[in-house]
Amino acid sequence: MQATTENRLITNALVLGGILLSLGLIAVSAALNFRMAYRMGGTELDGWVYGSGAAIADGLKALLPFFVWWAWRKREWLAVGAGVVLFVVFTAYSFTAGMGYIAKLRAFSEGVRASAVETRAGLRDEESRIEARLEKLGVQRGEEEISAELEAVFARVLGKTTVGAYSENCTLARNWSRHSCAKAAELRQELARAMEAAELEGRLHDVRGELRGLGSRGAGDGADPQLVALEGLAQELSLHTDRNRVRLALLVLVGLLFELGSGLGLYVSTVPWRGEGSAGVTGNGRGGEAEPMLQYVADAKRLGDVEEFALECLAPEMDSKGLTSTAMFQEYAKWCRGRNEAPLVESEFVLRFEPVIEACNLKVRQRGANVMYMGVKLADAGTARTKVGTA
Repeated sequence: MQATTENRLITNALVLGGILLSLGLIAVSAALNFRMAYRMGGTELDGWVYGSGAAIADGLKALLPFFVWWAWRKREWLAVGAGVVLFVVFTAYSFTAGMGYIAKLRAFSEGVRASAVETRAGLRDEESRIEARLEKLGVQRGEEEISAELEAVFARVLGKTTVGAYSENCTLARNWSRHSCAKAAELRQELARAMEAAELEGRLHDVRGELRGLGSRGAGDGADPQLVALEGLAQELSLHTDRNRVRLALLVLVGLLFELGSGLGLYVSTVPWRGEGSAGVTGNGRGGEAEPMLQYVADAKRLGDVEEFALECLAPEMDSKGLTSTAMFQEYAKWCRGRNEAPLVESEFVLRFEPVIEACNLKVRQRGANVMYMGVKLADAGTARTKVGTA
């Protein structure tokens, strides 16, 4: 009983999770369709009308599989055909809109990345040029030290005056100051190199800061690393393709992801619930009989009693391999049909079978997705009644 309850809780949790994720995909797909249709409107009102229609059609697309399934069960073939046509049309439109939107986003991202690649390459070249120039200049003394030494040369005493006054800071070529001015010329060159080195170091610091600011943008060999990687993989696998084909394949893949997820995700994720709710549709649950459930219930005298089924159709057997809950329910549905009684749905049958499990001390095991009832087998009505009574 505990295993059955835990299995049911796990199933419900998985279904609810699938529903929430599917609704998220539907919302994303509807928003994408709205944006693409909205931009095609000539005016604000046209954009809202066109966009809203596209979003509503995308939401209806997710419900169409349910309508087609119901129409199929009722053999409404016209409704089935109409539903399939609508689903194909809505999906085709949404797919093309999605591919257009994704292509636009990819083109924009490739442009941004191409710009970043060019910026990074330019900064790297400038960094290399600055480093080469600094290496050529070598280590320089500080500007203040060189300037102080140059002032000392101008302050040298020359007769009753100084070198600076006599030569106007070595701007006039005079015989008595030529040695001092030669030294001043060397110091001025050294000062110019020191100033250039300081300016280059400042620019190098700025360039490296800009490179750090780029982060990972512009890194790699191309404007789109994903395209480059997939193109390389195709070449390794000897597939004859180019970057444009790889780009198109990616657009189709992402478009299919949104369309299949939003169009069929909700239907697929609710399969366990529909399986439980429709288990008795065909009478014995095997799908081999075509009698509709509604007519069968209308003609039935009453609901099949689970305890009576256990007394008449089950017998304890220690060496048996056990019965799955599905097999047990199928036999119960068959037993109900033989008595012109309506079977319970499978989930309700499992709940009402739990007191029988406790009363007969049956062991319950979980095997994959199935619940196994151990120590019991199917038997003739008379034999089962005798053995259950003695058990």
